[in-house]
Amino acid sequence: MPSLVPHFRPHADPSALPDVQSLQELLLPADTLLRSDVSLALVRYPHCDPFLCMQRDGRDTLFARLKDLAGTGFVLCPFAEGEGHPVVLVRADVTASGWQDIGDLLAKMVRELHLSHASLPQSMAVPTFADLKARLFESTPDSGYEGALSVFLHDLREGRFDKLVLSRAQNFPGAYSAARIFARACHAYPNALVSLSHTRSGTWIGASPEILLQGEGKHWQTMALAGTRPRGSKEPWDDKNRREQAWVARYIRDALTPLSAHIEEKGPFSAEAGQVEHLRTDFFLEPAANVTLRDLALALHPTPAVCGLPKKEAMERILSTESLDRRYYAGFLGLMQADAASFYVNLRCLKLHAGGVRLYAGGGILPQSKLASEWKETCHKMCTMLALIGRDTA
Repeated sequence: MPSLVPHFRPHADPSALPDVQSLQELLLPADTLLRSDVSLALVRYPHCDPFLCMQRDGRDTLFARLKDLAGTGFVLCPFAEGEGHPVVLVRADVTASGWQDIGDLLAKMVRELHLSHASLPQSMAVPTFADLKARLFESTPDSGYEGALSVFLHDLREGRFDKLVLSRAQNFPGAYSAARIFARACHAYPNALVSLSHTRSGTWIGASPEILLQGEGKHWQTMALAGTRPRGSKEPWDDKNRREQAWVARYIRDALTPLSAHIEEKGPFSAEAGQVEHLRTDFFLEPAANVTLRDLALALHPTPAVCGLPKKEAMERILSTESLDRRYYAGFLGLMQADAASFYVNLRCLKLHAGGVRLYAGGGILPQSKLASEWKETCHKMCTMLALIGRDTA
C-alpha cells in the first residue's frame, strides 16, 4: 500500500483547490454517508492533497488504551482514556486522494449503499457569523466554569501546580452541513490540519495548528504551542504568555530526552492559528533504539498546552473538577501506519449533531488569571470554528 502519511513538504497546488461552493457540492455525498452512520475520515494536511479513508464494513475499530493502538488508517484519540471514550481507528480499507477522486468515491459509496441523497440544510436555518459572534461574546461564565476556575486558582496559588488548563463548550442550534463546514475550513485555514470524521464517537470537524507527533522511521517532529492573543497583535508577548510557553517547551524537552538519541529545537516564534496566534517552539528528534511511535505519543499526550503541569496530577485535577466532559476535544487525531504517523492535537474543533453544533475551547490558567479575561480568551478561540458555520451576510 502507498504511504498514507504525508511527507511533510508542500506538494498540493493551491490553485487546484475548488472554490467553496464547488468544493461543498463535490463533498455533499459525505453528508448523506454521515447521516447513514458510515464510518469515514476526510483529512487535509497543511499544503498537502486531501485524503479520504473508509472501512468496507462501515464499522470503526476501538481500542481501550492508546498503548494497544495498531493498524493503518485514521486515528481519533480522546483527551482521557476510559470513561466510555475509546481510541478509534477508521481502517483504510477504501481510500482516495485528491478532490475529484474523493468526490467520485463518496458518490460511488452513496450509490452502492442505495442511500437517498441528504438535502443540504437551507441557508435560512443558519444564522450569520455576526449574529453567532455577538451571541458568543454576550455569554457569561456559568457556575461550572467559575467554580472550576476558583479551585484551579487556589491550587496554583498554593504552589501545587505550575499550570492547569480549563476548558468549556458552547452549543449553537441549527441545521449545518458537514461538507460545507469542511470546505470552508480548507479555504480559511491552509496552515492547519483540517479534518472531518464520523465514527461511533460522533461527527467531529477540526482545524488544528498543533502537531503532537509526526514523522517516520528515525525522523520525528513535535512542537510546544502555548500562549494566546488575537492575531496581528503588535505589542511584545507579555510575561504570562511567555511563561506558559516556556513551561510547555520544558515539559516536552524533559519528556522526550529519555526516548531520544538526538533532539534539536527551533523557537519560540509567533504562529498564526485562525483568529488567534500562539508562541511556538519546534522539536526535531531521532528516537532511541526500540522506541516506537506509540511510546512517543504516550510521552507527549496530553501536552501541557491542553492539560497542565505536572501532567499526571493535572489530569487528575481536571477530571475531578472541570464540569465539561472533553471527550475527543484536546485529544489527538491523524493518519498512521507501521512506523509512520502524523498526529495533531484536536485543538480547534466542533462536534456536529442533529440539533446543531458544540464548540470547544480552553485556556491555560496561572495564579494571576482573571475570570473575565479567561472567558474572553475562550470566546476568541471559538471564533476559529464559529466563522465556518455562520452565513457571511444576512
